[in-house]
Amino acid sequence: MPIKASPFGFQKQFDWGADIHSLDYDGSLLIRVLRNRNKNSGIEVAFSQVDGFRLLDEIVLAHYWAAEDFPSGYPVLEVFDGGWAKEEHERLGYARQQREWIIVTAATCVSVFSTHEPEIRDAAWPAKA
Repeated sequence: MPIKASPFGFQKQFDWGADIHSLDYDGSLLIRVLRNRNKNSGIEVAFSQVDGFRLLDEIVLAHYWAAEDFPSGYPVLEVFDGGWAKEEHERLGYARQQREWIIVTAATCVSVFSTHEPEIRDAAWPAKA
């Protein structure tokens, strides 16, 4: 299933070493994304409210990346068609209007349903022990 998406907020491309550093959920969702696996800096993507999210290995979503016009290398995308919401519609047989985002890395990806746009900021954090 092809996906239609465009870069959102943070317009710099990340390299293929990018990965999810951490994810914190307490009603709001904070996702820390490493620029590459050798550094302790990247971006924080903060959603003040979410309706749902899922974290998957990037290989599970390989059918998304196969689309010729997929915006590769951008960490935060807004999804307009063909994403998780479309999969849920096909699985459940009804459509619920969802605004969808996907945080893409070479290792792990996070799909998010939220009516609120995420806040994206540069960040640095201590190395994991």
